[in-house]
Amino acid sequence: MTLLARDAQDEPLPGARSRQGAGAVALRWLGVAVAAAALWSTLRGADLQGVAALIASVGAPMMALALVPNLVARLLQTEASRRVFDTCTPASGRPAPFSRYLALTLATEALTMSVPAGAALSESVTFYLLHRWCGIPGPQAVAGIAARRALIVLANAAYVALALALGFGHLERASRPLIGAPGLPWLVVLSGLGLLAVALALGGALLSGTVASRVFAQLKRLPGRRVRAAIEARAAAFSATDRHAAALGERRHALAAAALLLLGMWLAEGAETYFFLRLLGVDVSFPEVLSFEVVLAFLRAAAFMVPAGLGVQDAGYVAFLGALGVPAAATVGAAFVLIKRAKELVWIALGLLVFFGGRAAFPPAPEEA
Repeated sequence: MTLLARDAQDEPLPGARSRQGAGAVALRWLGVAVAAAALWSTLRGADLQGVAALIASVGAPMMALALVPNLVARLLQTEASRRVFDTCTPASGRPAPFSRYLALTLATEALTMSVPAGAALSESVTFYLLHRWCGIPGPQAVAGIAARRALIVLANAAYVALALALGFGHLERASRPLIGAPGLPWLVVLSGLGLLAVALALGGALLSGTVASRVFAQLKRLPGRRVRAAIEARAAAFSATDRHAAALGERRHALAAAALLLLGMWLAEGAETYFFLRLLGVDVSFPEVLSFEVVLAFLRAAAFMVPAGLGVQDAGYVAFLGALGVPAAATVGAAFVLIKRAKELVWIALGLLVFFGGRAAFPPAPEEA
């Protein structure tokens, strides 16, 4: 009887597992329903022949050129990651080359864009690839991933501030058509302040060098003898994570440079939207683009269950183009989102190719060799 009780404590109940699985399936189908409804909302008012004519007018050479802004964004993101993770010491003592970090960025971004809640999955894959391709041990990788996440949020807050400084008036103009009231810019202000607060809280907690120890203390309270034993066996890893997190605080110049590079990544993604709209003949300014890009970034994050915000973000683009007075906004918006999604398919295909082909292309880092 005692043994059965212990086993019941150590193993999750079948009913709990089935409820977790049912919840995941329900979330997935919710994402599909939201995406389908938003896509229908995006396309139903469009002149499909006009959409085809607009896309055909762009031409193949310019379509290829449309891949460049995203490439610039990924290169900036890669260099930011390299600067953060180069503070982590690989087992070989030699920093991994830029090419491995670029492959890691392409692979994880493809997962982020192609699966529900892809951002969470990509962080787990990043941990694995940092160890496999870059030779960075687990504790250092965890601290580096957490630092990079805080820097991304901080760069996003700076991006929101810049967009507000340049495009506050455009948000005011679009506010009433979109939400029926004049308060949209102030909602963005509050969101930006929230991002800044989160970034400072994450950064301060991480660099204090105590987060992993606190997590360890909480995990030791979990029920199940075998679970607690497994956690206690990793006490050294938790301590090492805190030591490295504290050491990151001594590399503030590298972290500041990474944050600026990530801000450049956000601006490159805004420049991509501007470039696409200009290709379609839309008379729009860069500040106008920034004003709605920051709002749609929040919308995409809120629709995390939908891969790449499919449908939700697209409907947002059409709504903003209409609110800003773009002629034939539904048709132009549909052409725009089709080009944008086609571009994403190219990068997803490339990233998945890198991910699945990376085992042959990149031999294990010296730690695993």
